[in-house]
Amino acid sequence: MNRILPILPFLTAFIILFMFSCERSAIDPIVEINDEVITLNTYIIKYKEFLNQTKLQDNLANRFVLLHSLIDEKLIVDYMDRNYSDQIPIYNRHKQRIYDQLLLNEYFDHTIGNQIKVTDEELRTLFMWSKTTLHVRHLYAKDFSGIKQIQHSLENGMSWEECAAVNFKDSILQTNGGDLGWIQMGDMDPAFEYAAFPLEDMQISSPIKTQYGYSIIQVLEREHDVFLTEQEFQLEKDWLQLMAGEYKKMPRIRETTDAFVQEMEININEDHLSEFLLTITANKESQTIYSNRPLVTFKNGNYWTAKETYEKLENLSPRQYKRINSMDNLMNIIKGLAAREQMLLHAEKLELSNQTRFTGLLESHYHSYLVNECLERLFDHNEQLDQYPDLKHSIYKEFRDGLAENALISIDSSAIKKFVLPIRESS
Repeated sequence: MNRILPILPFLTAFIILFMFSCERSAIDPIVEINDEVITLNTYIIKYKEFLNQTKLQDNLANRFVLLHSLIDEKLIVDYMDRNYSDQIPIYNRHKQRIYDQLLLNEYFDHTIGNQIKVTDEELRTLFMWSKTTLHVRHLYAKDFSGIKQIQHSLENGMSWEECAAVNFKDSILQTNGGDLGWIQMGDMDPAFEYAAFPLEDMQISSPIKTQYGYSIIQVLEREHDVFLTEQEFQLEKDWLQLMAGEYKKMPRIRETTDAFVQEMEININEDHLSEFLLTITANKESQTIYSNRPLVTFKNGNYWTAKETYEKLENLSPRQYKRINSMDNLMNIIKGLAAREQMLLHAEKLELSNQTRFTGLLESHYHSYLVNECLERLFDHNEQLDQYPDLKHSIYKEFRDGLAENALISIDSSAIKKFVLPIRESS
């Protein structure tokens, strides 16, 4: 997991208004960008998040780093709104995906969040894991019976390499014994990491359920930082709390999802699905896709046609869509989408999207998406530019300065300098 936020470079052209009057209210604007404002309260909330995620110290330079990043974001979002109105349907679909994911997160926090308790001892264990890198390999099966068979083979003398050669479809994993290389916290499925990090070198885990199926894990070797300090632990405590929550939450999320799937009694016409799969994996149009015949049926009498199923699959992320490579994968994804719809309906009934915090998160995530879209267009999707950071910075600077020249930007510099964070949050 990358814990460092990308920071957009400073604006070079802006108007600073120095205000040396009495104390400002938290709802007063400290930045005005054309007809938009950033209040002191909003800024402080974002600044706290910025310090927690970057592990930086509170100082004047970092205050202005974030401030100018927020200004850049506002300018770019406004630019995208003005210049790419033809892309609004695409952007709206992505915004809906963001909305759904955030609402699901709220639903899980609401339903199982109070079940998640993390002790100080657990946080210190995670802290040690966070300073450790593991060299791991695994054996994989899509279901529990398959992984138990692999476990039985290992226990009865079959070598790890032989099991990998027999059970992996990927040619690389077949030949390298399922070697995943070196991993850190945040690189893998939480359930995978939670099982891997406590293992001793060369120790083999029991079968572990992840979002992709089942794995047996072996740690080959490890590297770790032996110089751990209490100060480091305290600085990273918020992030560790978040990671601990994710580790403990994922199994409960899967249990909740499985319960919905079971309750819905989902039936899929496998003959029709086989034809459907061949069509979508071949990336070709077919009457199969646009058919109105039932493909997925539910206990309550409702059903999805092939056309409806295809439309729902189109809302998957590119990474999720790439996982559609077999009947089993496709069936699991469809069942997951059906459970997801039911959970979202429950979340809407609970009015979880009406919270102010939710609205702010949605806006923040959507704006980040628009900024990334803008930068990809600006750099013409040219990944080779990453090899020339000076050129990349020059292209961005020229673009951003052009936006700033056509904007009226005012900053209450005094308010940025004067606000005080509590000691715990600024340490």
